[in-house]
Amino acid sequence: MSDEYEPDSPIISADTPSLTGSTATLTGVEALSGAPDASAEYKYVTGPDGQMYAVKQEPFVWKKFFIGLGVPLFLMILPLILMMIAESMDPWEDEAWEFTNIDLERGDGTSYTANFSMSEDRLLESCWVKESDPGPNEWYECESDDSMLTLYRGTDHVIDLVLVNDTAYSANLTLDENDTVDWCELPYWLSEDAWYECRTQSDGGFIIIKETWNNGHDNREQVGHWNASEGVLHFDDGEDHDSEFEMEYSILETVGGWTQQSGIIHYDDGGDYGTTFDLRVETYDREAMDEVSDNYATIEALSVISSLMCMAAPLAAIGMIIYGFAASGGKAMGIGATVALVSYPVIGFFGCIAVLSGGF
Repeated sequence: MSDEYEPDSPIISADTPSLTGSTATLTGVEALSGAPDASAEYKYVTGPDGQMYAVKQEPFVWKKFFIGLGVPLFLMILPLILMMIAESMDPWEDEAWEFTNIDLERGDGTSYTANFSMSEDRLLESCWVKESDPGPNEWYECESDDSMLTLYRGTDHVIDLVLVNDTAYSANLTLDENDTVDWCELPYWLSEDAWYECRTQSDGGFIIIKETWNNGHDNREQVGHWNASEGVLHFDDGEDHDSEFEMEYSILETVGGWTQQSGIIHYDDGGDYGTTFDLRVETYDREAMDEVSDNYATIEALSVISSLMCMAAPLAAIGMIIYGFAASGGKAMGIGATVALVSYPVIGFFGCIAVLSGGF
């Protein structure tokens, strides 16, 4: 029997059983001679002439049932498989990073040095100065860039800007050769309708931006600047802030560094830290890091695909249900899709929800 089946159209003929008159009734007590048997294979429909005719019912096609069941289930289960693949590719299991504690020994005065070298297949990731008591308003920073590092000591400062003319303020600000301004901040109470931002520049100076919000528009204008060559901080935003006000800022002082070429770490901030000064360095393997990056990109791609499949599964099931019960001969597909849709919450709870929430 063919999978595609179209019900026979009732044709009024001598062989078509009519259920009117004295020879046949709706109860089908007695079948007419030559008429199909009134069994489960037939259903009765009313024809355009008002008479009832026996029409052979649509068969249940198991192939269509499994199509309706299998397609949505495939979209539900495949994300679980992709999730297991992603878990087996966890990039953080790769031993690409290595930590080294370096003891810098004191030399002349307050200078500390140590020998340190890396193989060509390794690069610097980060570093930390391990001095535990730097002092009030001080901290240490360590910046790394593949094959070199720079050590800084940071200090917080406050400067008074003094009114010099109308709404113009200024202050003398000079730095040593190895110092740079890290950040600066104006008081929040300086204006009720505006706020201020300090932006450091590539030449080592900084500018001050005033930002206001008027009628849905964000307006910004430069109201101050400073550079190391002039050594004077200028500020004028057109408002009166009394005779003077304070500005906070921090300075980064270069106190040490290292290059692959020299192979020697040096440190000197003028302080005495005893016979040794601790520094911690993190390095990573170049090839292993490339593999980690590739694995992480693959995991992200699998996550996106899994999420899309999880969302597409119920939509596909609903679409197949509508098609199955609306199209002729598709009832089996509609039933299969209904079973798949009912099972979705169970599968989704254990698998797809974990994918959508970044479970791996």
